[in-house]
Amino acid sequence: MEDYFSDDDYYYSDRDSLDGLENEDSGPQWASKGPTSKVITKESLLAAQREDLRRVMELLSIRVHHARTLLIHYRWDVEKLFAVFVEKGKASLFAEAGVSIVEHQDLDVRPPQTVMCDICIEDLPSGETTKMDCGHCFCNNCWTEHFIVKINDGQSKRIKCMAHKCNAICDESVVRNLVSKTNPDLAEKFDRFLLESYIEDNKRVKWCPSTPHCGNAIRVEDDQFCEVECSCGVQFCFGCSLEAHSPCSCLMWELWVKKCRDESETVNWITVHTKPCPKCHKPVEKNGGCNLVSCICGQAFW
Repeated sequence: MEDYFSDDDYYYSDRDSLDGLENEDSGPQWASKGPTSKVITKESLLAAQREDLRRVMELLSIRVHHARTLLIHYRWDVEKLFAVFVEKGKASLFAEAGVSIVEHQDLDVRPPQTVMCDICIEDLPSGETTKMDCGHCFCNNCWTEHFIVKINDGQSKRIKCMAHKCNAICDESVVRNLVSKTNPDLAEKFDRFLLESYIEDNKRVKWCPSTPHCGNAIRVEDDQFCEVECSCGVQFCFGCSLEAHSPCSCLMWELWVKKCRDESETVNWITVHTKPCPKCHKPVEKNGGCNLVSCICGQAFW
């Protein structure tokens, strides 16, 4: 997909890339429902995600796929991520999120000409294998099959290394490159999952519940139980995603909706199985015998 950016383009030392992120024109637009929420459109979703990625890349001097792994682990809560970094340090922060970073590589050491893949137990040329940041190396065919299974299982956002008891998250650029060679449609699905994780895993962002869906999302800055309005005109409670219901609490509103739904089902049953008495107009159910029925008021009717 053309909208996605690769690790090679977004190292912290690349100031041009960071400046480009800061000057993004298609940033989130402020919503009309108060200053604490803003609308994220399809066009501005990538820019909103890039801004959080840039902040983490800048602070920790890491590449974009490491920053995304950290943010997905901490549900795109940049402030919480920074707090853990200050409290526990970089090593603990990375270990909890499954981030492995190669500090340096000895360029004088030549890679072996052949490598045995521990999955398929075959000796293959080193060019047909891939080594992740965690140090584990397997053949490209085994990696590809592993990635395809995980993407189809809905685990695109945190695909772990195949090695036993290794919690390291695989490099998204490697996943994209290997999968696109055999299944480009699945690679696009992988990219879409990564992009939409900014909404799906972010407690401050929710899709607009409009029907049909307008494609927008809403981000709140402060109160997560406020009422917001999308640019499409739909107003809803950010806490429960139901229609705006202040001053009722979300629990009270859900109970009320359930009560109305249950009463509606009762009314439907009465309409189908009873007839109104022509005298007192109460519903009367025929429970057997001929078609002549008698109401408790004494009125008989057919």
